[in-house]
Amino acid sequence: MHGQMGESSYTQEVSNLVKLVHSRSVLKDSLYEQASVYFKQIEANNDSLKKLASRLAEHQIALEQGNFTNKRKLAIEVELAQSLLYQEQERQKLDRQKRQTQLLNVSEALILLSEGCDQQETQNNSAKVLGTLLLLSPQEGSRLATLHQKLKPAYKAVLALRLLDKLLIEKEISNPYIMQQLGTSERFGKTGTDLSPFQRGAGIAIVVAALIQDIGLQHPAAQLILKGPQGDLDEFRVLDNDDRLALLKINYQQTLNYLTHGIGLASYSGNSREEKALFDENELQRFQFIKTLLNDSVKPKLPEGHLLKIPQIYASVIFSTKPDSNLSNLPKATLVLDKAAEMKAVEAKFTDYFISIVGHFPQGFGITYIPKDNDNQDLDRYEYAIVYALNPSNPFVPICRSATRHLTFNSVGKRILVPVSNNLYFATTRKKFANISPERLEEILKKLCSNFEERKNLELIPSHWNPYTYFGYKKFQNLWKKTN
Repeated sequence: MHGQMGESSYTQEVSNLVKLVHSRSVLKDSLYEQASVYFKQIEANNDSLKKLASRLAEHQIALEQGNFTNKRKLAIEVELAQSLLYQEQERQKLDRQKRQTQLLNVSEALILLSEGCDQQETQNNSAKVLGTLLLLSPQEGSRLATLHQKLKPAYKAVLALRLLDKLLIEKEISNPYIMQQLGTSERFGKTGTDLSPFQRGAGIAIVVAALIQDIGLQHPAAQLILKGPQGDLDEFRVLDNDDRLALLKINYQQTLNYLTHGIGLASYSGNSREEKALFDENELQRFQFIKTLLNDSVKPKLPEGHLLKIPQIYASVIFSTKPDSNLSNLPKATLVLDKAAEMKAVEAKFTDYFISIVGHFPQGFGITYIPKDNDNQDLDRYEYAIVYALNPSNPFVPICRSATRHLTFNSVGKRILVPVSNNLYFATTRKKFANISPERLEEILKKLCSNFEERKNLELIPSHWNPYTYFGYKKFQNLWKKTN
């Protein structure tokens, strides 16, 4: 036994954030549920406003044309019609403000969780969020596609922020809004508990765009394609080309619709005319930048369009919703990016920048590797490790935390680099075990997998391992704890 199972306070924080973005609850208070409700009510809400406005206009005309004896009665009817219209406008405004507040609060929380006071702390914090998100997935089961759909938005948002920093370092970004924000503000907050003006501006904009990039799929027209008229089709099935193109169009149009009308611009609360003018200008600039991100992410022509497009392609493999989703495919996500660059869907140099951040093995991926003895010779066994850091000096050599030592699980593993020559994911490395007896390999497997049901379907020389069960124990959840 490895102690108590469950979620540590940090893992719970990440889980709660995911639920605030995309979940199914009685309260319908996640971002995606709020969008679904909004889309379903658009027509009724618009009709309600039209009817009330029309009724008010009729009463006003009647008042203008009425005789002296019934003017008082008509004036009361006008006043009542005005009140009813105002009440409906306020109700819809409050609903919009609720959605807006939720979206901004979630975006702020995600930035605070994934960034720090400087670049190094930010890289560590982001790796922790990305790794935790991946380790929340069992990578199997009938509900896997649904879970992956919920995990993906936050994952994309963190990756978009890290790609932003990389492009800034490489001087590839010239967007006026970003440069103006960076010129008047520190990149990171000073305390780690509050956002810098840059984070409140460009940072929030990028996170919002990443979180709502696919929110248009909640529209009834999109749901009709995905689930069919009776709602009984598998929404994760492979669509034919016509349905796929129609779905992409609906998602794009309705995401912009939701941003413009379902979220809108935040309102200033205060009494200063100068402060209001500055607030409104900042809100408008951020809003326009979010629209730019969403517009250009479809077929990126600008560097900032890649901030959404590249993480979207990558996350579609890491959190695949396809029936043939397989843990062993995760390191191939970067190959999909390379293919997209070949097809000119994204620019190759931006893909290279992104791969230099994440490496070929995603944070949270389970590595099986051959350890070495004190003389730097390969041992006749393999051990488990987990990728836990960003920015490997070589994308093929992941920065890992060892999960086992002498075939025994431990909670305070060492930081190690796993070269290709010792990483069993590579077929050439697995050949090193060709002369090791099946009995010895079975002995290793027994120590690492005590449950026979779990063990019987595993390869004797595994190319990787699934850390999901390991991560289910609280004491194993702090992979990012600093060790010597």
